[in-house]
Amino acid sequence: MNLMVDARMFEPKDYSQMERWGQIMDVKPPPITLLSDTGLIVDGVAVGFLYLTNSAVGLLEGFMTNPEADKNDRHNALNGITLELIKMAKDAGCKLLKCDTKLNEIVTRAKDFGFVELGQYKTFVKEL
Repeated sequence: MNLMVDARMFEPKDYSQMERWGQIMDVKPPPITLLSDTGLIVDGVAVGFLYLTNSAVGLLEGFMTNPEADKNDRHNALNGITLELIKMAKDAGCKLLKCDTKLNEIVTRAKDFGFVELGQYKTFVKEL
């Protein structure tokens, strides 16, 4: 598993990349105001975020890739981003990381990184 990637901290100016990738895939990225301040991006390839809570639980969310990037580059970028976000969570005092997904690729990656599947649940949100 190649984990060496050139990831850097996500900045608001990077949101345009997510919008472009979303347009290509016909999906909308989360509004920028809903993204965590703790995110990593490999320019032109992939992005992911760590949401820190007021407890020892962290959330890995908001992963997105550029569908026009090389498949191996996307895979390697997501692996590198995931590993670095896990390290950042540990450094922030997290004792448990949670990730929800409906994508088989993320399920496989989560298992590869030692996450345990708890089952299938419905996710609910309420806009305020």
